[in-house]
Amino acid sequence: MIKILIITPLLDLPGGVSNYIQLLVKQMDKEKFEIKYLFVGKRGLFWKDFSYPLLIFIQFIKLKKLLKDYQPNLIHLNPSLQNIAIFRDFIFLKIIKKEDCKILLFIHGWQENIGKKFQSIFWKHYFKKRFEMADAIVVLANQFKRNLVELGINANKIYVSTTMVESELYLPEEKNFSAPYNILFCANMKEEKGPFEIIDAAPIILNKFPNTKFIFIGKGKDLIKLKKKSKELGIEKNIIFTGYISMENKVMIFKKSHIFIFPSFHGEGFPTVILEAMAAGLPIITTPIAGLVDAIENDKEGLILNIKPSAIEVANKITQLLENPNLMKKISKNNLNEIKEKYDVKIVSRKIFEIYDNL
Repeated sequence: MIKILIITPLLDLPGGVSNYIQLLVKQMDKEKFEIKYLFVGKRGLFWKDFSYPLLIFIQFIKLKKLLKDYQPNLIHLNPSLQNIAIFRDFIFLKIIKKEDCKILLFIHGWQENIGKKFQSIFWKHYFKKRFEMADAIVVLANQFKRNLVELGINANKIYVSTTMVESELYLPEEKNFSAPYNILFCANMKEEKGPFEIIDAAPIILNKFPNTKFIFIGKGKDLIKLKKKSKELGIEKNIIFTGYISMENKVMIFKKSHIFIFPSFHGEGFPTVILEAMAAGLPIITTPIAGLVDAIENDKEGLILNIKPSAIEVANKITQLLENPNLMKKISKNNLNEIKEKYDVKIVSRKIFEIYDNL
């Protein structure tokens, strides 16, 4: 029995890491792997910024107790590269390194400022020393691996993986690419994810395809601004803001949509929503960020936007697909095949378990 301690955000909170861990554990051979968790991050009103250091201290104590009582063979740590979480997770590393167990670092995202910090002699040394503590590192893009190799980390212990999806859950019964069309965006409603570019592009689309619906799934700090913008443009009847919805309703909307658009210009890892859209047979329109550079090829899985695209460019890409149903059908078929071959939960999790075994 391999005893694994997974350090992760709370599993009942929305987010890419928690979703990934739930899918991974669901696929585990329970006779081979035994799992315990250490949950990190904060929840609720009590843990304000001023009290967050106290929470982190409590988590350090919990980690030491788990290491002593549970004595895991392997630590699966999902480090955040944001602000104070960087230091928290690197202190976790130092604590764990004193024990007789292997360490797998799974870096789900990649912040732009991290690459810049690597240029500083101090930060380069700091990050190199910490990353070297890991026995294996998993990243979600080839570029991230190159960044770590340039930092001085041994390439042999760096693995490039992807996020994953339960493909059968999203499989559409039949995909009919004919008007009226549903254009789907699903993410945190904040500027850097690109929702305003979609709103600004909508009137251009509606001039040619007046019955088109634009569906925005998710909540976030800019949701009110987006609703206001749609009213100002006089297109609110064609815009649907769902807010946060259940998994069942989310899957239903994916199945009934025709195009998925993700014009993010924010530091990403490998957004799971892209795989969910592919599993639903949707052509993808996205910017070439992070892991999507490796996954999305023009006219194969979808269409590629420039980083921080204009509304006109977004409208042109959407129009290109809407005016060519045969291209949409071709891309849909490609995506359904690729999901089964590369990104299904059974395929991706099996490769992670192989890394466990190697360690």
